[in-house]
Amino acid sequence: MAEEGPILSHVKLSPSEAISYFRQKVNVPTERWGELSSEAHARGFAVAGATSDALLNDFRTAIGRALSDGTTLQEFRKSFDSIVKKHGWEHTGTPGWRAKIIYETNIASAYSAGRYRQMTTPTALELYPYWRYVHHSCAHPRPTHVAWSGTVLRNDDPWWGTHYPPNGWHCHCSVEVVSDARMERNGWSVDEAPPLERKPWRNPATGKIEMVPKGIDPGFQSNQGLEWAKAEKARASSSMTPLTHVGGLQVEQLPAPARMKVQKEQIAQFASMKPQPVGMVEAGTLPPKVQELLGSQTAQVLLSAETLMKNQTHHPELTPDEYAQLAALLADPDYVLEEKQEGRVSLVAQHDSIYRFIVKRTRDGKENFILSMTRMRQRPADQLVRNRTVLFAKQKNEGE
Repeated sequence: MAEEGPILSHVKLSPSEAISYFRQKVNVPTERWGELSSEAHARGFAVAGATSDALLNDFRTAIGRALSDGTTLQEFRKSFDSIVKKHGWEHTGTPGWRAKIIYETNIASAYSAGRYRQMTTPTALELYPYWRYVHHSCAHPRPTHVAWSGTVLRNDDPWWGTHYPPNGWHCHCSVEVVSDARMERNGWSVDEAPPLERKPWRNPATGKIEMVPKGIDPGFQSNQGLEWAKAEKARASSSMTPLTHVGGLQVEQLPAPARMKVQKEQIAQFASMKPQPVGMVEAGTLPPKVQELLGSQTAQVLLSAETLMKNQTHHPELTPDEYAQLAALLADPDYVLEEKQEGRVSLVAQHDSIYRFIVKRTRDGKENFILSMTRMRQRPADQLVRNRTVLFAKQKNEGE
């Protein structure tokens, strides 16, 4: 029976890792629940019946806001209603029930994966050799989850690969770390892992029979944090890094046109990586005056995969070709505007369309990063320039 109550009432975790887990997901349009495997949910964002990127992007933004800003279920329900109305989405179930399922499932899996990452750092694994399964009180407890509660196993026991919570819809269970000292203090000993019994389940989307561990709801039989770690390891092996040499020459020693060509090619490849970009690339080179205004020791501007994915989510209208223009735009901005936060500036540049970039230097001034890229219309761009302190304006030739 489904468990009720605040799904995260027992969680004490900084949302940073949960946010990182959620941001690395890519949209996967689906018509029915079950099309996406349990393992694939670690990298894919899907809402059963949501078949368009635009609809998924709006749901991703709403869930992302819940993770970063602490949006409540009640607030998410309002966003859900607006999103459904905007896209004319015909969904199954009542709006209140469907909003709760989307909200709680995504939030719980994100926090679970984030917690798993924290628990599996080399330091954490050394300090806390044991993990303990904990069932939290609820109105309708699952007998199997209650039976698992208190089980203490080594942190590398294979059992955690299938039984790390959440282990079902509205599951409230968690895992706590245990040190040698706590084991001795409580008189605990390492248990035998509960038997891994599987039962057949017919996937309604594929019609295939899958074997699911008893006590775990179909779709929850994979440890999302573990699958995320596997995906990150695979992604790291194909990670892009800024080129340092071309044809035996250091990139910074190349003539400006040749360096810009290298930057353009790398950005185009980076923005088109499937299923998602990995690593970072050199996005462009700042003019000396802009470098000086930014207070940076380098003219190089970097673009990270995390920033690109975030920007692609918030501005899906931007194409790989537009990202490929970054090098030319950064090299010749029309305006440099002051930002409220120290070490940041806005650049406004035009090439066919008008674009705004926010560029940040690191605290030590040794690196610069693009934080966002937005396409703007003429009037909002003019208003932005009027309302901000202009640090630099390109001189216009007569007749322009």
